[in-house]
Parts: sequence; C-alpha cells; structure tokens
Amino acid sequence: IVCLKDVLLEIEPNVVEKGGQSTLKCSYDLEGHPLYAVKWYRGYHEFYRYTPKELPSTKIFAFEGIHVDLNQSNEHQVVLRDVGFNLSGNFSCEVTTDAPSFATSSVSSAMSVVVLPNSPPTLSTDRSFYDIGDVLRVNCTSPPSRPSATLTFILNNI
Repeated sequence: IVCLKDVLLEIEPNVVEKGGQSTLKCSYDLEGHPLYAVKWYRGYHEFYRYTPKELPSTKIFAFEGIHVDLNQSNEHQVVLRDVGFNLSGNFSCEVTTDAPSFATSSVSSAMSVVVLPNSPPTLSTDRSFYDIGDVLRVNCTSPPSRPSATLTFILNNI
C-alpha cells in the first residue's frame, strides 16, 4: 500500500553567502494519510522536527551554525538565518506518515556557503610607464574569499 510519494527537497538558494538566509522546502504527497512527523537533518544530525500531534509541534535540536527562524518554519519548510561555513554539505528531510503504516521517505540536497570578496582585485606594477618590449611585472591581489577567487591576466586581449 503506497501512502507517501513525491517527496522532494529544494534549497533556495543552494549557494548562500555566509551570514545570509536559506529556505529548505520539503514537498510531499501523503495521499490522504495523516502526517506523523517531518524531520530535518544536516548530515546525520537532526536539527528540526515538526510533529503535529505534539505540543509544541516544533522542536529544535542544537547544531553549531544553524539558526532556525521558527516564525517561518513549519511542516513544509525550514528557514535558516545567519548561515555559517560549517553548513556547507547535505541536508535531508524525512517524512513519516502516522499509524498504521508509518511509511517513511527521505530526500537530500546540497548547500554551499560562500564568502564573496568585499572589493575588486587590485593591480600594482613596479613602474608607471612602459615602452614596447619592456618586461611588465604586475601583482594582482584579491581580498579573501571562499572559495578562493580565480585570477586571470589579460593583456591586449591575450
């Protein structure tokens, strides 16, 4: 007997800037059966649970770097604020129907946390004027970022 199908997890955005916000959306079709629980995991660690028959219906389990916005989180989504680096990786939502079947389905999706450079790269040279045939010595420096910036030198479209 099938009573749970089409379980999908969408992370918006799935690439999030450190300190930003991301919404994890879990959609599912219970085919008319009651919901027992929706559990959310970062890796193997449960950090949020929605159980409609319990009071309160939501529970948060401590995990460093996870800050759940309870006002916007429910049985279909979890909103994370002030996202930290350690959250890069797989997230899962696990949906379970209530008795008598207790059918369970789990899906995973990845999120990456990045830090963008706070300014453009800077170029510095050993001289301010060059003649044709001179050797050009240039230093290109980019502010810290994660992942590291890829720097490409282009001179006369080459």
